[in-house]
Amino acid sequence: MTRSTSALDSALSTFVSAYNTAATELDKQRGQTGGPLQGQAIINSLSQALASISTYSSSDSIGSLASLGLDLGTDGQITYQETTLLAADFSNSSGVAAFLGSATGGGFLEAATNVMTSLEDPTTGLIKTAEANLTSQISALGTTISNKQTQVSNMQTQLENQMAQADAAISTMEQQYSYLNSMFAAQQTADQEYANE
Repeated sequence: MTRSTSALDSALSTFVSAYNTAATELDKQRGQTGGPLQGQAIINSLSQALASISTYSSSDSIGSLASLGLDLGTDGQITYQETTLLAADFSNSSGVAAFLGSATGGGFLEAATNVMTSLEDPTTGLIKTAEANLTSQISALGTTISNKQTQVSNMQTQLENQMAQADAAISTMEQQYSYLNSMFAAQQTADQEYANE
């Protein structure tokens, strides 16, 4: 194994590990038991971004990542066969280099860099935009909760005032009843005394 192939092998292994970790985390956000981003549009957008990286192809002699030993399975995970890379690099080192390219000079690396930039750009990136949207939604939800709490507090105060007024009215009625009852009892006593005379 040459030094350049060893470095490339290490880089591809790291890429596969990072890709599979990202794909697994996205899968955790789906379904009825999905994570906190369940139902958010960003999950589909991120999945499409990963798919565009893993299915990159070109018209050169290498053509696809599979020719370098990277195969995308039906489970969304990439498997890596080091021997396929070694064989491709041994037989067509310049083709491998052309297929991979660089971050700004074409090939797979430029395509992957462009995808990652569209996701991670601090101003216009999808992740930053989604974060700003979620922050806005959380802020709006906080305002709504605060308004509802104020409404509940006002209703509670109103009900307490109504209860106090009802208590006062009941107390007044009890006093009137007691007064009338006393008058009625006194009248009965007077009537009995008059009847006994």
